[in-house]
Amino acid sequence: MKVRKSMLLLSIPLLLKFAIVVYIALPWLLIFIGIQLELNPSRPEITYGKFPFRLEYEINGQRKVIQDTLICEYDGWFR
Repeated sequence: MKVRKSMLLLSIPLLLKFAIVVYIALPWLLIFIGIQLELNPSRPEITYGKFPFRLEYEINGQRKVIQDTLICEYDGWFR
């Protein structure tokens, strides 16, 4: 009877610690597994684009204008 009681007293804190670790780590583990199992996305139809933009602002009564074109090119998900 003494052996069972001492084993019970030792196992309860261990189970509690294990439950806390699982509670914290399980969501991150499931996210990691989900990312690893996910398929790579297919290549998009549009891989190149030009976007003109204009920025106007005023500092100390002086008006400034910046005009340019932003060029975006899709090289792939990972290099």
